[in-house]
Amino acid sequence: MDEEVSIVKEVQGTLSAVILQMMNNETRKVCFSRCFDGKFGDSLTRNDQICLAKCMDRMYEAHTIVGKAVAEVAQSLNNELS
Repeated sequence: MDEEVSIVKEVQGTLSAVILQMMNNETRKVCFSRCFDGKFGDSLTRNDQICLAKCMDRMYEAHTIVGKAVAEVAQSLNNELS
């Protein structure tokens, strides 16, 4: 039983790391394509900064919602194993 719980926790940790990496990659891809036209100067304009900040906020908010759902599923699995 302890071994099963240990495996579940290890899988949860791995899953969290993978989700975070995927989210960071997707955030970069989505937000950069939305906020920039492919031309970069020496610095970001105010509009670029605002667009990027808002886009990243939305992406991280979505990640939080997904993370909560994953945690609920993991808790449900833990309860079934107990």
